[in-house]
Amino acid sequence: MTSKDKPLPLHDTLRDLALLRASSVDLSGLVTDDTAPQSSGGAEGVEESTIQSYTFVREARTVLRMHSSGEAQKEAARIDKVQEELADVLRSLSD
Repeated sequence: MTSKDKPLPLHDTLRDLALLRASSVDLSGLVTDDTAPQSSGGAEGVEESTIQSYTFVREARTVLRMHSSGEAQKEAARIDKVQEELADVLRSLSD
């Protein structure tokens, strides 16, 4: 994306923010604590920052969709089932 592209639609941005707030997801773990001073690259720095921002928004939307669809919970249930089956196999081998 370039700075000449259309900015994020306000409706989508507000919806994303509302979903983040409603889901009680702590995003502070996703942000690194960069204490090093950033270079003032002018337009190049702004361009890079814009690309990183679009990437973050895209990834956040993907995570929210996954969270809302229950996909993570389905995978967790599947993993629990496999772990139980493996524990049963281990118990039968030890008997």
